[in-house]
Amino acid sequence: MLLPVTTHPSRLSVKAQPLPPNSVVWGKQGEGEALKRSQQLAWASAFRSQLQAFDYEITEIEGVLPEELKGSTLFRNGPSRFERGDQRVAHYLDGDGYIAKIAFAPDGRVTFSSRFVKTAEYAWEDAANAFGFRTTFGNAKPGGFLASLLDLHLKNPANTHVVPWGSRLLALYEAGMPYRIDPYTLETLGVEDLLGQLVEPVLPPSRWEMMMRRSRGQQAMTAHPHVDPVRDRLVTWSWGMAAKLGEPNTLIIELIEYNAAWEEMSRRQYSMPGAAVNPHDFALTPNYYVFFENALSFDVMPFLLGQKSPADCLKLLPKPTKVHLIPRPDGAMAGVGPLVLETDQWFSIHQACAYEQLDGQPDGQVVVYSSGWPASEGGFLTSWGGYAPNFDAIAPTFLWQTTLNPRKKSVVHRIAPGTENCCIAHPHVNPNRETLAVRYLYMPYCNNIGESSPPVGYLRLDTQTQQRQVWTMHPQSFAEEPVFVPRAGGRADGENEDDGWLLGVTYDYLQDRSSLMLFDAADIEAGPICRLWFTHHLAHGLHGSWSPVYYGS
Repeated sequence: MLLPVTTHPSRLSVKAQPLPPNSVVWGKQGEGEALKRSQQLAWASAFRSQLQAFDYEITEIEGVLPEELKGSTLFRNGPSRFERGDQRVAHYLDGDGYIAKIAFAPDGRVTFSSRFVKTAEYAWEDAANAFGFRTTFGNAKPGGFLASLLDLHLKNPANTHVVPWGSRLLALYEAGMPYRIDPYTLETLGVEDLLGQLVEPVLPPSRWEMMMRRSRGQQAMTAHPHVDPVRDRLVTWSWGMAAKLGEPNTLIIELIEYNAAWEEMSRRQYSMPGAAVNPHDFALTPNYYVFFENALSFDVMPFLLGQKSPADCLKLLPKPTKVHLIPRPDGAMAGVGPLVLETDQWFSIHQACAYEQLDGQPDGQVVVYSSGWPASEGGFLTSWGGYAPNFDAIAPTFLWQTTLNPRKKSVVHRIAPGTENCCIAHPHVNPNRETLAVRYLYMPYCNNIGESSPPVGYLRLDTQTQQRQVWTMHPQSFAEEPVFVPRAGGRADGENEDDGWLLGVTYDYLQDRSSLMLFDAADIEAGPICRLWFTHHLAHGLHGSWSPVYYGS
């Protein structure tokens, strides 16, 4: 369904009252419904559309910009257009992708630029000023039951991630193919076909053609590729569902590794029989690809009949979560068969990192850090829908540590020590440590009482000492996923692993605008060392990447 624009908080005259510092008001803390309502209104304000394309120099800068960041670029992506005509998307994750670029010039100037990713569906809807497609999370096709019946084409909003690699910049969405973006102008260039070719996006001419594409296992690419810094490769994967009448679906994954020139270094296929949906993320070690397969069922008939979106058709099952250890083609375990282990039920969302404890053996333990939800049953993704995610209906997100022993075929799965009561989101490590043992993890921080609430700061975990550093804003400011930037020339081993900066975009309701905060990664609890204020708000975004290349225009 679509929501009428007039019912949304951004169109109401009600203003949230300022809250005292360090208030945690969303969950069951008992600080009063009035305080909670104030934070809810502020949170809803972070999900207003930002429709303007910007190009300007950032001049309001607090603190000092580190010299080492000059000559580099930060990219962010997230949904930013939620309305067409008099309708709003039913789920914010169906909003159109919007790339923001903060370019740090060699001479110290900082510029902000932004553009929408102009997918084929975006162009159609922009011309019509109306929604025209079914979506993954909530929108039905306008026109009633018959319009959506057997129409299996889903809109690609290209709104989840943006990744620079080699000379290319890709806007990613896990249920569609990537769009290539010009990193200097942010112009949308076309669809990347994973064979090195740029192709013109073409909407399916008929429902029959789309059904044929689905039956052939039409491919999409993950929104979460990972970089192996040791081998200097981008590791990504595409996926499609192979369906046979009367048999469970089989998820087919194609894993591909590229060097910086976008030359294919390896490719292998892997199947997950009975998987209801693709994993959202994965992890990488020197010898393995690591996938968590959540226990889900997919009720296909309401989707085929146009009655429900794919997300509405998914249900969590009271079954173990599977872990797939898939040997990399040129690793020490090449030629060894994949291994599937199980954990107690939970829901895996993002993988921060994975590494191996070899102990002189090629099949040593594999340690994985992830974010995810504790065990539950029934529908779940729709609780993130509506105008903005409603934390009264959302399970808290925790940081999880999973230790896999291939020799013993055993698993130890638990909330990461030191974060037992911390609600968090989107954990990351120093990118130079991907595939290697890590000591420090960084993530948005919500609270330390085990409740579900919006992210209002950042947390650093020392996995050796289990000590954490926390920095928070006032409770009507909200933090996005951080990006770790290693110091130029700095090492990423031993005690130098935290030698760099944490970059995070935040929204301040009281000023109704967003900013970029920079932290010393070794001391985030000291607060930002630099803050760059934008002249406007940004809708709460999803993921981003940093490049050591200056892509200013």
